[in-house]
Amino acid sequence: MCKHTPPYPTSDAPDRQAARVSAAHPEQADLLCNGVLLFEDTGGLQPDGQIIEPHNAPSWMGF
Repeated sequence: MCKHTPPYPTSDAPDRQAARVSAAHPEQADLLCNGVLLFEDTGGLQPDGQIIEPHNAPSWMGF
């Protein structure tokens, strides 16, 4: 799905949230270039509808 060179992590990779934001809608969800919908609570949805459970953000992010 990602057309960047080199490609960002796929939607099922452990580091999938490192992909670039394709469409930013912070009031709803951000669409990443790998097809993942990422929500403010760090949860998300994979392109196939699988749920990505929310997780704690790293302390360096200031949350």
